[in-house]
Amino acid sequence: MGDMTTSHRRAGLARWWSLLTLVALGSCGCGDRRDGAALPNLVLMVSDDQGLVLGCYGHPDVQTPRLDALAAEGTVFRRAYAPTAVCTPSRATLMTGLMPMNHGARGFEPVTEGVRVWGEHFADAGYRTGLIGKIGVKPVPRFPFDFVARADKDDPAARTVQWHLAQLDRFLDGDDGRPWCLVVNFRDSHWPFPTDGAPFGEDPPPPHRREGLKVPEALLDAPEVRAELARYYDGLRRMDATAGAMLDRIEGRGPGEELVGLFTSDNGPPFPFAKTTLYEAGTHMPLIAFGAGVARGQRDEFVGLVDVLPTLLELAGAPAEGLDGRSLVPALEGRALGDEDAPWRDQIATTQDGHRVEPTIPVRAVRFGRWKYIRTFGAGLRFQNNVMRTSDTWRVMVAAAEQDTDVLRRIQRFVERPSEELYDLEADPEELRDLSRDAAMAEVLEEGRRRLAGSPLVDGP
Repeated sequence: MGDMTTSHRRAGLARWWSLLTLVALGSCGCGDRRDGAALPNLVLMVSDDQGLVLGCYGHPDVQTPRLDALAAEGTVFRRAYAPTAVCTPSRATLMTGLMPMNHGARGFEPVTEGVRVWGEHFADAGYRTGLIGKIGVKPVPRFPFDFVARADKDDPAARTVQWHLAQLDRFLDGDDGRPWCLVVNFRDSHWPFPTDGAPFGEDPPPPHRREGLKVPEALLDAPEVRAELARYYDGLRRMDATAGAMLDRIEGRGPGEELVGLFTSDNGPPFPFAKTTLYEAGTHMPLIAFGAGVARGQRDEFVGLVDVLPTLLELAGAPAEGLDGRSLVPALEGRALGDEDAPWRDQIATTQDGHRVEPTIPVRAVRFGRWKYIRTFGAGLRFQNNVMRTSDTWRVMVAAAEQDTDVLRRIQRFVERPSEELYDLEADPEELRDLSRDAAMAEVLEEGRRRLAGSPLVDGP
């Protein structure tokens, strides 16, 4: 979003915050003035089922050059977490600034009546609001936007770059003098994956090659698994191109430095040991801040999707009272999060309940230091999810398990969860070695129990 230096960005952001505002409306150069300065345009981009599958987060195979470049110029949060590992409750947290226990959509339920939502907050702040793509929250009428362009999940055209740009033009053409806040929810990486390489542009890149791909250790290195991963990466590359094209279009309509944005995902990839689970692949998310005045750098604090709404509300000069999350604006300025009176969190808890397939097996987890503690309720129940119904990877693993005892153990671990799990994420980032029964880990295990039980933002099943 321009070639400003880090010092320029920080100085600009400090000046704007001293006025409780940022800069002018991008599409018309005017905007609603407060205290002598104008408010920024805001954009939240949310990919579907992505997790940390991004080049700038160290993924070795997926091609995401536009987002990688955006991250190089902005603030990258390296320990950001979704509140849960399934779409509806995670997106409800983005739209309310509340954890599932407080907004009510623990699985695929509607948000609780009376909970204030995104469009209401920003309307009160004087913003024109828009949504492009999927909505992913219930009930739809409870989530007002001034402009809505919903992507039909069964319409392949609604996943193209051209469709998104056409909807963006419609939104920008609706300028009424107010600053705007736009949510873009991409479907590209949601199953079913593209089978044509997800082409875009006049000279589309070739499909990701399945040969040489690094298969996650929890899965099975087989041709069918590699082929499914490659198709998934194709969808993500098209999403990356779409995000870049949309930001180019916004910048072309007005000064690029007048936009501040966030990019994230709702939950992890639709593969075993990821989506609908509280393993890292299910809940560890990208979070990239970019645009006017945003400091360049990487942050290691525990942050979450619950912090997105408070952050954007502060950017809008609006109050963010009664929310579970906290504003990340100090980090965008290059400053420390928290202070002596209100220290920043030293852990982050996640929760999983419904995932559309019975039985419902509640799970809670807490991430602290180098450790992850997971507590699963429902002894004797066999876990199932939609991934097991749609995934080529799962079908191949089930077939291979008839002859391969190692694969059989992986499958059994997926469907027959122990009541407690403990992982050392520095030594074992893919969570392959459960330490909960290791006597040497007894103190860490007890700390995990204590931290989870004491977390104010999760509750019991």
